Amino acid sequence: MQVLNTLMETSYREHPAFSFDVPSWDIPTEKLAVFNETYVAARQFGSVLSTVSRAALQQDLLQLLDGVFATFQAQSADEYEARFVLELRRECIRLLEQELVWYARQLRTGFVDLTDERAQQDAVRMQRDRCYFGRLPQVAVAELRNLAERKLGQLRANAAAGRLKREDLSVNSGSTVRAIMTVLNREFKALGVLDAVSAYTGCKTRVSGLAVELSVPQAVWWKNAIGGLERSPRTLYAHLDEAISYPKSIVYLSDVTDQNGPTGCYPGAYEAMQLNPLKEMLGRVVGTVGYCADSPLKDYYAKQYHQSVNSENFRRHFMRLPECLRFNSHMGWDVLPGSKLESQLVASERKMTGPAGTFIAFDGACLLHRGGLMQEGERLALQVIFSDLTFAGRAVGKLKRILS
Repeated sequence: MQVLNTLMETSYREHPAFSFDVPSWDIPTEKLAVFNETYVAARQFGSVLSTVSRAALQQDLLQLLDGVFATFQAQSADEYEARFVLELRRECIRLLEQELVWYARQLRTGFVDLTDERAQQDAVRMQRDRCYFGRLPQVAVAELRNLAERKLGQLRANAAAGRLKREDLSVNSGSTVRAIMTVLNREFKALGVLDAVSAYTGCKTRVSGLAVELSVPQAVWWKNAIGGLERSPRTLYAHLDEAISYPKSIVYLSDVTDQNGPTGCYPGAYEAMQLNPLKEMLGRVVGTVGYCADSPLKDYYAKQYHQSVNSENFRRHFMRLPECLRFNSHMGWDVLPGSKLESQLVASERKMTGPAGTFIAFDGACLLHRGGLMQEGERLALQVIFSDLTFAGRAVGKLKRILS
């Protein structure tokens, strides 16, 4: 796959919905370079630094981040732009602190038994492609499906009543979810999935959160919300996850074809984007700006679900970011139809179709992916989060954030 960074920049410049008669903000090259170099040092050496050194490094990064946003704030044209900068800064600080905790974890070696040839191969695939595919035994699928049926009736009733938000069509807590987690941990352990994911993260991991999710054709949250285009991009909902510390899995509990919302992924796309650290950080959180109930931007943007770019006011603010920092982790909706960026992504997409029990284990932060784009029928799937035991208590809350 060719380098996508330039193609993304070109797509935004040429996209009519992102064309505004306002200049982008300037940022001194040295400020960007120093932040990125310091961040890379934290990522590479966070686990071996002393507590005092890590705290000093974190303080340096926060000060550098403040300097970047002070530069943007000084160039803001009105109170709404100033608020955009303020909220984006706050979200970046939140994400930065989470990532520094992840980099500071003590990596453990020698705890994963990869003597099983299948587990070895899966671990290699996970390292190489950020994902791999597998299938659960049918007896396990029957057990999981039987447990999920306890909630499926209510989810179908919600869909029939027109309650089509993702939170209306999923369940991520309670005794049923706990029972499913128990079965899934057992099966993933037997298949070597937990070992492969543990080898990838450097931490002993297990399934620590999941949602039972029903997808139906009536739910159209994924469809394009940007008007004025002859057609929608063929990359709708392609995105990277915000958190770097929670690998994921999607497990089908029903047969899935091209027509009923297969999970799709784009191996190599993340690497081809060549994102600098600050650009990546901004892109992971920019879509959350204006979502808080007390934000002055909430009504000003009037966003639609994950599609921040359906708001012209948001797009105008987004395009004020310097081109070298302009990135949206939910980029699938932004892609210009007919562009080279679209054609490259479409050519690289790998769709996961197959019978109930088919699954993918993947790093959602480093594998561009999408799913649930329904045309007909229904799809029943498990959205699964793995976590290090140290991070397990945060996983359920993170899952709720993903599905909100």
